[in-house]
Amino acid sequence: MKYERRDKYTKPLTPADILDLALQKEESSYKFYEDMLKATSSPILKKLLTELKNAELGHIEKIKHKIK
Repeated sequence: MKYERRDKYTKPLTPADILDLALQKEESSYKFYEDMLKATSSPILKKLLTELKNAELGHIEKIKHKIK
């Protein structure tokens, strides 16, 4: 699997830019773990991916709270 950069920034300039970029990265990670959950049948891997996905969700909520 190849990583494809999807954010629009090459260099964050302001705190708002940094938070926006961080949110994009966390949402991308969340989607990655969600997609991998659908692709595996291993119970051990499903458990790990669920934990990682939930951690990303916590990060997303914290960043959104900072943006408000």
